[in-house]
Amino acid sequence: MRLCFVDESCNGDFSGFGAIVADALQTAQLTRRMNEIVAELDEGYGIGRATEVHAYLMFHGKEQWSEVPVRVRIRAFEQVIDAVCSAGVDVLLRAVHCERLRERQSRSRYREHHSPDQVAFQHLLQRIDEIALRDRTHALVIADERTDRERHRDRFAVYQLHGTPGSYLSTRLDRLLDTVHFAPSHHSRMLQIADVVAFVWRRAETVVETDARQARTMSRLIEQIRSRAYKPGIWP
Repeated sequence: MRLCFVDESCNGDFSGFGAIVADALQTAQLTRRMNEIVAELDEGYGIGRATEVHAYLMFHGKEQWSEVPVRVRIRAFEQVIDAVCSAGVDVLLRAVHCERLRERQSRSRYREHHSPDQVAFQHLLQRIDEIALRDRTHALVIADERTDRERHRDRFAVYQLHGTPGSYLSTRLDRLLDTVHFAPSHHSRMLQIADVVAFVWRRAETVVETDARQARTMSRLIEQIRSRAYKPGIWP
C-alpha cells in the first residue's frame, strides 16, 4: 500500500499542491531522518525537538527559526530534499493558473465552475490513482488540515461514485482507499516534507530570486524535486 501526504501552497494566480507518495518503509525512513535533522538543529540552536519543519517559517527565519542562521536554514532545506531523493519516493506537483481557469470555464461555458484548489486537488488524486495502479497496490490520502476539508471529502466521494469530471483521465479513483484523511502537520513529519516540497515548487514558479546565492540554491532544490516528480504540471 502507498501513503500519499499532501500539502497546499498558493500565491496570487498560483494554486497548487505538493505530495509525497511512499510505502510504509519509506515513510518510517523519512520520519526518522526528519527527526534527526530537527534534533541536530535543537542541539545547535535550541529550537526544540518537536519543532515543526514549516517551510515558510524556516525560509524567512520566523518564530522558532528566528535564531537559526540563514546558512543553517538553507542547509536544512537541502537535507530534507536530499532525504526525499534518497528514499526513492514519488513526488507529485499539480497546480492551476487561477485566472486562466476562470477564463476557460467562462469561454467554454462550463455547467459548473470549480475553484482552482478543487481542480488542482482532483488532478493530484488522478495521479495518485495512476501510481497505485502502476505499482499494483492501493493508496491512502492524508492531507494537511484545512477549514474546507468537508468540501474535499464530499468531492472525493462524488468522484468515486460517478468518476472525475471531463473525459481526460476520467477515473473513479478505484485504487484510492476510504476517504481523504486530514491531519495536523505539526504532528506529521511526512506532511512537513510535503510542505517543504510544495513551498519550493511554488516559489520556483512564482518568484524571481534577486539574490544570486539564493537563486542558485532554489534552482538546485527544484531540480532535485523535479527529478522525483511524477507527471508534474500546471493547468490550463
